[in-house]
Amino acid sequence: MLFTFSFLLSIEVGGHLTEDTTWSPDNNPYLVTEILYVDVGVTLAILPGTEVKVSGASCTSWQEFDQNFWLYGGVSIAKFIQVDGKIIAEGTEQDSIIFTRMQDDPNYNWGTIYITEDAELCKFKYCKVEHSCAIGIAISYISKGLAFFNGKGIIRNCDFINNSVGVSSSSFLKEIEIINNSFIINNNINPFLLSLWKNHIVSYRINIDSPDLLVCNNNFTGYNSYRTVISRQLSFAYNTISNCSETNGNGYYYDNSFNNCYYGIRAHYEEYSLFIKKNRFIGGYEGININHAYVEISDNYFEGCKVNITGSDENSFFVRNFITDASNNALSGIIRVISDNVIKNSVIGLSGCGNELFSNNVLIDNEYIFSSITDNHIIQNMFLLLNDELYNNYLYGNPIFRNCILDFELPPECIDGGGNIWVDSLEAQTLFEDIQNGDFHLIEGSLAIDAGFDTTGYYCPFDMDYNHRVWDGDNNGTDIIDIGPYEYNSPAFGGIEGYTYKPTTGEHVDYVLLKINNQPGEFTFSDSVGNFQCKLPAGVYDVYAERVFYEDVIQYGIEVFDGQFTQVEIPMAETVDVENIQYSIVNFQLRNYPNPFNPSTTISSSIPNDSYIELSIFNIKGQKVKQLVSDHISAGEHSVIWNGKDSNNKSVASGIYFYKLSTGKSSAMKKMLLLK
Repeated sequence: MLFTFSFLLSIEVGGHLTEDTTWSPDNNPYLVTEILYVDVGVTLAILPGTEVKVSGASCTSWQEFDQNFWLYGGVSIAKFIQVDGKIIAEGTEQDSIIFTRMQDDPNYNWGTIYITEDAELCKFKYCKVEHSCAIGIAISYISKGLAFFNGKGIIRNCDFINNSVGVSSSSFLKEIEIINNSFIINNNINPFLLSLWKNHIVSYRINIDSPDLLVCNNNFTGYNSYRTVISRQLSFAYNTISNCSETNGNGYYYDNSFNNCYYGIRAHYEEYSLFIKKNRFIGGYEGININHAYVEISDNYFEGCKVNITGSDENSFFVRNFITDASNNALSGIIRVISDNVIKNSVIGLSGCGNELFSNNVLIDNEYIFSSITDNHIIQNMFLLLNDELYNNYLYGNPIFRNCILDFELPPECIDGGGNIWVDSLEAQTLFEDIQNGDFHLIEGSLAIDAGFDTTGYYCPFDMDYNHRVWDGDNNGTDIIDIGPYEYNSPAFGGIEGYTYKPTTGEHVDYVLLKINNQPGEFTFSDSVGNFQCKLPAGVYDVYAERVFYEDVIQYGIEVFDGQFTQVEIPMAETVDVENIQYSIVNFQLRNYPNPFNPSTTISSSIPNDSYIELSIFNIKGQKVKQLVSDHISAGEHSVIWNGKDSNNKSVASGIYFYKLSTGKSSAMKKMLLLK
């Protein structure tokens, strides 16, 4: 292990750590002036409040990146930390751990924390990582940001600020959780970094069936089109994303907020399947942009952005969504099912069709209802009110309208399939609870009650509120579907609600993916304290639960009754004890008093186990001044006095000194000041 000591109140580090080591805030800052290697089998533990400053290099052009951020012959200009063993960096909310550049120059960046393929599980909590770039290890092999090439890691409650990439992974395995973090790119970033990878999180992997990358309850803020995530398999829930260009990944999106993102969610891979549920998309360009992928989009809210799933798998569906104020086509695509949606106050409501079902939608206050209409359209059970025009491009063939409520005459080319109801603008105000404010629940006596088509063959058993979809709203003894996305006066479903927990301790398990009957589109996530709820029709269900670092669980035969929730507690057995990754060095509790001192100080320690220990004094040049202890010591509290003399019994000069305690493969070091 190489240690060199530099100017007052700092430690220069570099070379190989060959034994377990702890970095403490007592020695701040640690200056990584050479590449630092955490060797195989070695743990680097970093305590709360520690500052790590890594020597960087200028990065203002591709030429400088090639010169300064590539590893040539084992040397790079910008320095980095390579972990072949394990790094445990656990700060606290009050005392975070800081990883930053050494130079106070906006054009300088440091390299990366490169966690290699064979490294052990690493943990980062309450850390602040800023101004990192990347290191080119080999051709097409670049370590970016906090880089998990081993495909496993824990990142919680950290801040990533102005990095070229926040977190990256490249592995066939995926045991990574990224939870409660903040990823920020602001206008103080090195401008050249904006031309590099520009990703908060990157996960490259070919094996699409590997376990998920779990990304939950994070805040992502971009500047100049930073991407949120690129991942081959993703569980993405309860996040807030602002001013980013896109989130791209195969998998599950649940209860996220996308604000002013150019693309909220985007995917252009045929092998992808995306399940997008209960998200909010505000502003930007396209809330969702899907091409050549299968997608199920349900229960989302879109405002000031559009949805484009043109070219996607034609079996996709779009149900129970609310779109308002889209500046172009609110919804584009050839989709199997478009049902139970509200589209209002947009330029064009629909530029697409439902091949199997196109019904029970509200299109209101749009400039155009359709971009074009064809005879493939069967338009049923829909409100088409207060729009300026039926279409703005072409009308092909003879589309059929049936059981709709309209305020315009059908063109001669369109077929009146029966059951249609014509109203004027005043009558339109009497159909809903609050048409002005976008509440399209039906009021008592509404013309839409029990006025729909195809009650027996309707696709979905529940309406936009998860109430029974087909109900006798006018009490005449016959159950008939209503026009529009809400069923009048129908009873609510019941469902399943409960708690995901550790059976060994009873503690909650957060962010568990729960699938009903293992159907990916029928899913939810437990929240930050393990609670979940899922509304379902009466019946018997199996619940499949999965999460990184836990075994998959199946709860069979859960019976659900109308109007009530069946309570389910789901025990999740850990595959890794992520909360108790141990490093014994913390238990040393190494300290000295007084500090500063003259002429002597007492060095105390708490030894957790009977051990062979060495306690030595070093000067600021890293030279050993004196060995105080070299012996087998019993567990417990111990202290020894250093009288300020070296191994030749000569008094040393005033200045900074370091005392280092080693036991087995573990060590700790702190600094003290001798003042004469």
